[in-house]
Amino acid sequence: MITLKEIAEKCSVSITTVSNILNGKSNVSEKTKERVLEVVKETGYRPNYMARGLRASRTNSIGIIIDDLTEFSSTGIIDGIMSYFDEHKYKAILENLRFYSKWGTKWYHNKGYEDSVQQAIDEFASIKVDGIIYVAGHARCISCIPENLDIPLVISYAFTEQPGISSVEFDDVQAACAMTTKLIKNGHKKIAVIAGTEKNIHTMRRLEGYQKALKENGIEDCRCLKYAGWDRESGYLAAKELLADSGCTAVFCFNDLMAAGVYDYLDEKGLVPGKDIAVAGFDNRTMSQFLKPTLTTVEIPLFDIGVKSAELILNQINSPDDFKVQHSFVECKIIERESV
Repeated sequence: MITLKEIAEKCSVSITTVSNILNGKSNVSEKTKERVLEVVKETGYRPNYMARGLRASRTNSIGIIIDDLTEFSSTGIIDGIMSYFDEHKYKAILENLRFYSKWGTKWYHNKGYEDSVQQAIDEFASIKVDGIIYVAGHARCISCIPENLDIPLVISYAFTEQPGISSVEFDDVQAACAMTTKLIKNGHKKIAVIAGTEKNIHTMRRLEGYQKALKENGIEDCRCLKYAGWDRESGYLAAKELLADSGCTAVFCFNDLMAAGVYDYLDEKGLVPGKDIAVAGFDNRTMSQFLKPTLTTVEIPLFDIGVKSAELILNQINSPDDFKVQHSFVECKIIERESV
């Protein structure tokens, strides 16, 4: 493998000049810069970030722990993180813990969950990453971060009550309030809700936003509520039980999969979403734009959550004395389609 010294000799410049050019810090002429970058490309040179970091007490690398890459939220968040790191010349090392794949929907009750997280943190500490981002599979209180951790850590898509750790989430309350308000402004006063599981943090926050919108608009809660299991089948069964004689003119589903189940029920009854009854979803999954009619839903700002998480970790690394712990909430937006 070619070294920095060999590149410098080929270009008749110093090793420092080559290093500065590669790190975007050089004041040399454009001709010299182009020559060095050309040789780098021709030789296939790759910087050894770990070795360089050990010499400088920095590795310019961040460890990313992911509950499970198959969770629909994970890839968008990772994309946002990587975009920010690309701009700031940081590298990421990903560890996918595959919890959902191993243990299913109740993985966070598994005894091995906390041990796996702590082991991943220890592994990243051993290779001297500058910081760690923990990308959660869904919002919950994370309580398994080792105490007295001496590496900056940010929790993404969840939160913690442990001191000294920043977190980034999206604002369920704001989003549910905005969607309910939209339904009200479209003339709906009796709005049914198909929620997720009863004690889930998303369910509770979205119900809070729904009730807040009703109160702000002087509308009494119609108590047309069914808890369901976040999947299409449970959305269908909830609709079958809830909508038959409710008199509701709209139904707000707390995710798009359950909204698809409502579509199934309405189709069975010969009813059309957006015409006979308004249907709203949450998440803006890819499927929502292919339902017929297309589904009005809430878009979770996954990319922005990733960007904010990356920004926080680098701020903490680069300005440790000035950094203050932050618990950030990124606002969602409504995607208007044909079902409302």
